[in-house]
Amino acid sequence: MTYSASAPGKVILFGEHAVVFGEPAIAAALDLRTRVDATESDTPRINGVPLRQETNPYPYHALSVTGSRSMSLTIDSDVPPGAGLGSSAALSVAAVGALGKDYSDAEVAESAFSVELLAQGRASPIDTSVSTHGRAIYVDRNGGSGLLWSVRRGDVTWHIHHVDVPAMDIVVGFTGISAATGPLVENVRRLHSKYSTARNAVVEIGTIAAEARRRLSTGDVVGLGSLMDRNQKLLVTLGVSSREIGSLIDAVRPYSYGAKLTGAGGGGSIISLTDRPERVAEAIAKRGFTPFICKLGGEGLRRENDG
Repeated sequence: MTYSASAPGKVILFGEHAVVFGEPAIAAALDLRTRVDATESDTPRINGVPLRQETNPYPYHALSVTGSRSMSLTIDSDVPPGAGLGSSAALSVAAVGALGKDYSDAEVAESAFSVELLAQGRASPIDTSVSTHGRAIYVDRNGGSGLLWSVRRGDVTWHIHHVDVPAMDIVVGFTGISAATGPLVENVRRLHSKYSTARNAVVEIGTIAAEARRRLSTGDVVGLGSLMDRNQKLLVTLGVSSREIGSLIDAVRPYSYGAKLTGAGGGGSIISLTDRPERVAEAIAKRGFTPFICKLGGEGLRRENDG
């Protein structure tokens, strides 16, 4: 018997790095998806090849976390790996969704978070929560209106809230550079501990995320674009931008309400909020980078047997 599930990639709209220090963040699902088919099997395989932890850690740990060691997985994805668009979270959520067919959404999100922790050594539940829920989420240190679920690890608790997101075009510009998240996060921690300018930047990023939640609820794309530009300047202050990111933002600025890096930085991708997605995509391609025209607020976890 085969069980199937799919889950979307994501972008961090606001709050990168600051969320590590307890500030709020907003993430939105994309209309790029990863699909996993899970079939009963004597020998676990991944796309027909024997499954090994070293080469496929996310499926390996998904089998372990769900207690489904006698299953083989077939994976098909249009979420580009290494682009900062949540490819590992989409894979983890889709795999857990297929294997844990009776799991609630909250159980899928938390189990997929465990998969990412086991595979990466460090993670937050933001990516797996938005991939499970879809649409958009607001992560805060406090529970409040629209609370979906809370995730706890040790003395840290993340409260995941639903956010209404209007239909908006977003263009992703992928630099082609995959920068390791860990060193970038540690460098921000170092700056935060030494310099008041970094601490102030972190607090302001959190303030921007809170304001962006209100702007999303009213569909104020002009205001959101302005907040994205402010957020990007603060991320430059924290040292997580790069020459390539700066080049992309310069290229798309004439056609965008706002633009910023998404994810850890150091490479990865930028996002542009725009009503001229083809012009933005063209500008990105002319700089030698890869554009993806996407819609915000994609559907979350989808199981084939959900009907």
